[in-house]
Amino acid sequence: MSLRVLIVEDEFFIALDLQDQVEDLGHVVTGIARDVGSCKTCAEEQPPDLALMDLRLANGSSGIDASRWLYEVLGVRCIFISGNLDDEAREVLSAVEPLAFLGKPILKHQLGRELSRCRDRLVRE
Repeated sequence: MSLRVLIVEDEFFIALDLQDQVEDLGHVVTGIARDVGSCKTCAEEQPPDLALMDLRLANGSSGIDASRWLYEVLGVRCIFISGNLDDEAREVLSAVEPLAFLGKPILKHQLGRELSRCRDRLVRE
């Protein structure tokens, strides 16, 4: 089973790399968003199974706010990606039931392992 993955990342080249990795791993990218507004639009147009979510987004917006909206409105959970995943951030994010946390840079084998675990977890739920 392939997953439908929304990528929420404001750095263009990182987003493209993530798209390539996700697709190489056999999953489908439903969209790429750079801020909360585009995240909402993409998710409403093509609902994902999960989102790869950066914590700091374009236009001063927050991955925390985007993930909260995805979780509360669509029931979509996230794999959080960031160079700054400290204990405080993890505590704040616990409310949206994160699927996983990955530090940057994202390596394909790490992403593949987490997507497989998430797929298995989502199927069981």
